[in-house]
Amino acid sequence: MRAIIISRIIFVTGIIVLLAGFYKAWNMARLNQFSDYNPEGTATIDWDTFFMLAGTSLMYGFILIGIAEIIRLLDGILKKETVTQTPSLTKPTELQSVVFSQEEIDTAWNLTREDEEKIYELYSDKAILEIRLANLEGYCIVKVQDTSRPLNPEIKVVDVGGFSAKDVQDTEKRNKILEWYYQQ
Repeated sequence: MRAIIISRIIFVTGIIVLLAGFYKAWNMARLNQFSDYNPEGTATIDWDTFFMLAGTSLMYGFILIGIAEIIRLLDGILKKETVTQTPSLTKPTELQSVVFSQEEIDTAWNLTREDEEKIYELYSDKAILEIRLANLEGYCIVKVQDTSRPLNPEIKVVDVGGFSAKDVQDTEKRNKILEWYYQQ
């Protein structure tokens, strides 16, 4: 989420550099020539100056816009990679204990893209193996793996109903959701 905000700021800065550069190039290229014989003067354009200054601002503006686009694309790739990342498994018993498929749940709510972004922001330092809707609306079960340790996924109950995702601290609600999860 933070990368998208930075990308937008850099993109807007690139547009401002383009517009301000063309404005400055136009003002610098206009030459007012006044003389004693012609008090009104004549305004002429020095096209060499205009194209030199406009070209420079065009180049810097497009570089900033390109960097913003690269950040946006890399953030999208990182999010896709985190979802589809599969840990290396050594034993067949570990393979049986890890579930990677998303099952349909008969609830009246769906997980939105914003809710997924909240979860990815909450667990930005871990690999997310699975996100499942819980039997209670606004709650998800998230299976996460610490990337620096061997395969030992943790199952977290997450509340996505607020402005940001939070681990559920209410033990009664957490136990009820986990009991439902293990029965599936």
